[in-house]
Amino acid sequence: MICRYAHAAEITWRVGHVAPIDTPLHQHLLEAAEAIAKRSDGRMELLVIGEGRAGIPSGLLAQVRGGGLEMTVASCTQLSPTVALCSIPLVGFVFGGYNSLWPAIDGELGEMIRTQISSQLNLEIPEKVWDFGFRHITTSAHPIRTPADLVGLKIRTQIDADEMDMFRALGAVPVVITLPYLRMALEHHQIDGQEGMLPVVAYARLNEVQAYCAMTHHIWDGLWMCINAAAWKRLPERLQRIVNNTLNGSALRQREDSAKMELSIRTSLAGAGMKFTDVDLGNFRDVLRRYGYYARIREKFGEHTWNVVQKATGVEA
Repeated sequence: MICRYAHAAEITWRVGHVAPIDTPLHQHLLEAAEAIAKRSDGRMELLVIGEGRAGIPSGLLAQVRGGGLEMTVASCTQLSPTVALCSIPLVGFVFGGYNSLWPAIDGELGEMIRTQISSQLNLEIPEKVWDFGFRHITTSAHPIRTPADLVGLKIRTQIDADEMDMFRALGAVPVVITLPYLRMALEHHQIDGQEGMLPVVAYARLNEVQAYCAMTHHIWDGLWMCINAAAWKRLPERLQRIVNNTLNGSALRQREDSAKMELSIRTSLAGAGMKFTDVDLGNFRDVLRRYGYYARIREKFGEHTWNVVQKATGVEA
């Protein structure tokens, strides 16, 4: 699927990722590869290696930093233990949807995060972030409409102190269970619900053991395109412009297709019997604010960072 020319490419880059080949991420990386080949008149080619065939996420990032690969994508969740500002998009209920997300991530907030990733990990990071998706809540006994519906709920969460603190603030009981055991735990009512992205709900067929899904958009995660700094510096300036502009353009189209995919999955799950609710995010933010959740986030990252978050999202501590 990569455009080939009569002469061999002078420069070959490899990009590794773990997503399935039918996802918008893989498809738009292939699109970028073809465009880079054409725009460079065959001087450069990008080989896209998906489905984890080049390694697991942490291994892929290590390979890029060490020069074994030229490119990979890394999520905020993956980067946050090393790059503190990558935790900002993971703050509970801070965005609430794509309409407020992209202006913030494409603006000052995203630039702050991108700069810190680049400086701390010695990577080249294009301006546009690719979409990983929003997390939502599924339950078995009753739908989630207000924060009161979460009180006492045993819910599977990620291993993240801030996220677990958020759910405790809302009255839920966070429980850590790995994905291979999640469906069994839900089926045997060891837990009452889980939070995650809709593709995971569909992939694991959680709708068969969960009757309800609340579209809470409580956490968003993005994919940062990470490029080996030495490989980037070796590119002539014209090829740097081609790669940067092409990846940024493909990122915008991937965002659109990612949102369409979520809508398609929601429609499919609803058709299979899952009942969806759309919640008033303000009610959840009010509870978190009274609990001091946002105040602790502000203290953790400092006044300047929180002011940028507040200006971009309107969420007050």
